[in-house]
Amino acid sequence: MAFSNDQSRRVRSAVVVVLLIAVISIAAVVLFGGVPAAPKGDAPAGSAQRHAGVQQEGQADGHTMADVDASYGAAAQQLRAKYDANPADPSTLLNLANGYFDWGATAMTHAQGAEDEQHVTDLFNEAIGYYDRYLAEHPGSKSAEVDRAVSIFYAGDRAKAVDTLEAFVAADAGFGPAWANLGMFYEADGRVEDARTAYGRAIEADAQNTYNARAYAQQRLDALDGAPAGSSKR
Repeated sequence: MAFSNDQSRRVRSAVVVVLLIAVISIAAVVLFGGVPAAPKGDAPAGSAQRHAGVQQEGQADGHTMADVDASYGAAAQQLRAKYDANPADPSTLLNLANGYFDWGATAMTHAQGAEDEQHVTDLFNEAIGYYDRYLAEHPGSKSAEVDRAVSIFYAGDRAKAVDTLEAFVAADAGFGPAWANLGMFYEADGRVEDARTAYGRAIEADAQNTYNARAYAQQRLDALDGAPAGSSKR
């Protein structure tokens, strides 16, 4: 869950384990200076339901960045107080990480100008910090590891995000959301053939579409059918 049940619509990025990526998806790139763009199309929404969305949608909902910050900020303050009172509670720590991810993803759809863009980056960096704490105490959480990588992606460090998920799938090739998000990273970076390979692996790993990674990956492969092939190796 995010900061509260009312805000639990996962806004976490292209991961199947993620909520704003697909809905807001690519627009982030175009409107977002330092943040890499995500490919167009619906992002995988799975157990944790997180993916990105379209900035136009955020602006059309009538809410401002101040509205977003007021809503998420109040919830974050309460959750931080809860965590400070009981830092041994892993669920509160994970909720903080997920909540800052969702806050950043929602803010991304309302960002206008450099100040807002920096604010979004700061929120994703907060999420990364809480994911780091959670994973240090509870290693092996696949969803948290992938969400952390997606946070890195939207915080603007594209190379590190790619490296993180490449290391993940090298150690564990059976988690579909990791492959789906890695495919999205590759596609955003123009590495079309690598993206196709990663999407294919996502389909294999999530054969039953448990995380919606299979459906997302197939959608992206279909969209890439007409894309020119070329060398994608770094």
